[in-house]
Amino acid sequence: MEKIKSNAQTIFSMSIFCLALAIAYFAYELYKFRTGFPEILTHMEKTSEIIYPTMNGIAKISDNIPPIAESIDKIHESLPSLLAEVKATRESLPDLLKQVDDITVKIENTTKVIPGVLEEVKKTRETVPGILQEVHAANEHIPKIISQVNGVREQIPVMIQTVDKASVSVDSFSTQLAQTNKLIPEILEETKKIREAAPELMDRADKIVAQGGEFGSEAGKGALSGLVMSVVNPGNVAGRLKDLVLPGKEVPVLTDADIALIRETAKDVIINKKPGEEIKWENPVSNNFGKVMLIREFVENNEECNEIRAMIWVKKGFMRKDKTHDFNMTVCKMPDGTWAEKGEPWLNKNGN
Repeated sequence: MEKIKSNAQTIFSMSIFCLALAIAYFAYELYKFRTGFPEILTHMEKTSEIIYPTMNGIAKISDNIPPIAESIDKIHESLPSLLAEVKATRESLPDLLKQVDDITVKIENTTKVIPGVLEEVKKTRETVPGILQEVHAANEHIPKIISQVNGVREQIPVMIQTVDKASVSVDSFSTQLAQTNKLIPEILEETKKIREAAPELMDRADKIVAQGGEFGSEAGKGALSGLVMSVVNPGNVAGRLKDLVLPGKEVPVLTDADIALIRETAKDVIINKKPGEEIKWENPVSNNFGKVMLIREFVENNEECNEIRAMIWVKKGFMRKDKTHDFNMTVCKMPDGTWAEKGEPWLNKNGN
């Protein structure tokens, strides 16, 4: 027991000694830390001075990262089109190379021609002395030419007077030509009308010739009597038409063909047309023309009656037309089927 107790005391003493040593070492280390702490603070301040700019730079770099990322995204988006352009460029390279080959061939061909061109230039240079001699000879003739030119200049006033006289004649001719040119459209229009009317007029003429006997027989039967029927005999109608000339107009000269066309047109209108319809006639030989219109149909004293309106234009001068007649008349159908004039024709003096 005593031994154990002695050992325990020894161990306790050693423990106290070790504790004392530990306290002493801690005190030493604490002393060292205390003496070195200002230096650590100094290092920390220096370190912070270095770290703060770095942190600011990192912050700025962080601010730049989104635009950079956005630019990278745009570049990424444009990559397909760039790759497509690169692909198209690669595909077009063979054609470009072919064009380069063609240009190379043309250059080679041009190079082959150059010696011939140089030879031609050499020959041209050899001919220059002869040309210079000819120029010198021509210079010797210049005084004579100048003398002749001066002689021509002296004659110019006389020539100008002659030209002035010719100019006056040309002006007069131009005036006459301009007046004639103004008439050309009217002449062409008149010719066009004649050509367009020619087939119809020929048909009507054929009818008149073929039915001449019929007209005579109808006149005897009274199929169309009065003024309309009297056009079969131009001598009878001339006097009546004279009385129907519009006020202020000269009595026109109507040919037998004109009167026959008037009669045929009136007959066609009375028999075949409806109110408001009209038929035109034109004689390309006399250039006279006109039209007959059915105004109305009515019944009077149990007789069918038609009112017609006749208008006549005659040629006055080269292209001018003059309206000489505009009158209405009434014809009625008789019990025997013939048509007869009722009353006297009356003028449309206002021409409407």
